Amino acid sequence: MYGLIVHTEQKDLTLAQLKEMYDANDIITDPDYQRNYIYNRERASSLVESILIGIPIPIVYLCEEDEGIYSVIDGQQRITSFVKYLKNEYALTGLTELPQLNGLYFRDLEKSIQRKLNAKALKAISLNRDSQELKYEIFSRLNLGAVSLKPQELRNCLYRGSFNNMLKEIAKSNTNLQVMFHDSNERSSYEERILRFFTLRENYAIKSTYVKAMNSFMEKHQNDSIIELQKAKTLFNSTIDIVKQILGEDAFFSIKQRKKFNGSVYDSIMIPFSFFDRHDLILHADEIRTEILKIRELDEDYKQSVYSGSNSSKKVIGRISKIANVLTKVTGKSGCDRVSRFFSEEVKEQLFTPGCVCSYCGNVILNIDDCEVDHIVPFSQGGPTELSNAQLLHRYCNRKKSDKICEQ
Repeated sequence: MYGLIVHTEQKDLTLAQLKEMYDANDIITDPDYQRNYIYNRERASSLVESILIGIPIPIVYLCEEDEGIYSVIDGQQRITSFVKYLKNEYALTGLTELPQLNGLYFRDLEKSIQRKLNAKALKAISLNRDSQELKYEIFSRLNLGAVSLKPQELRNCLYRGSFNNMLKEIAKSNTNLQVMFHDSNERSSYEERILRFFTLRENYAIKSTYVKAMNSFMEKHQNDSIIELQKAKTLFNSTIDIVKQILGEDAFFSIKQRKKFNGSVYDSIMIPFSFFDRHDLILHADEIRTEILKIRELDEDYKQSVYSGSNSSKKVIGRISKIANVLTKVTGKSGCDRVSRFFSEEVKEQLFTPGCVCSYCGNVILNIDDCEVDHIVPFSQGGPTELSNAQLLHRYCNRKKSDKICEQ
């Protein structure tokens, strides 16, 4: 009647017990849905100070995997901080209530304080083995409202599966990533950038936020086949490799912030490059490099599209189209249909005049933001993405029109 019921058991675990379980591999603090340990020494030290002076520590949630072995659903950072201190992996620092303990490892504490700390207990709720399939649901519900959880860390739980495993594998194994991103993989940032590539490549005219678009993509491709995943992995790895060969290690820097990764520049480069043949790109490497540098340094529209408000659909399409047009012009090839099917914002501005009418319904278009540029002869039927084959339609009419050819 009520569906699945969660069966739990409440218990108190002393810090000494937690350390013993940790050393015996009887407690798994980093299951696949958990993020990495992120507490710094100050925050971990503050946690130790809190339990010593009697401040209640939030309940931790565990799941019994096998008899006597538990995984951590919620409380990883707390448990790991305590265990690391008991194992003398850091000295206390930044304490305000017990400043006399600053600089001391566990081994340096007075025996009475060591005994007190070992005897301190965390309240735990353990999910029984017959309910362990619910651990992901519980984890997501516990963390959905946590401001400290990054979107990709949450996706790691909610959309666990073959695609998520592939993102992790690429992030771990591709040595080009640290070279091209110029930072480390903090809190699944590499996985999110890889996901961003696949999401925008499938449809860079996003209608919602980046977060929602990437969530939808993860859900859609959650359990892709081995063949599909291998193609995706090869595509990403080969694309970032050819970008590195042609544009160098600073390919994803913006002119304004020369030593910092810029996600919008990354989009504008990776998406178009992924649609062109590697051989064609290499043959024209010097010219491509020169032309793209000109755009990044001199093209004001491009520069605006990679700075403020850079996640709007208009700016995403604009910056990707700029680079795609360069590759098409230099190589003499069109890459892939999806790259060249969108009209630039400049074409829209050229077509719009006060009193212009929608080519589908015949009614006046009152505002430029209410319309879209459409192919007169549909792109799918060979119509070029050129001003001579462009017309304005209300947004609604453009969706309704599909591939019908309007009467002129």
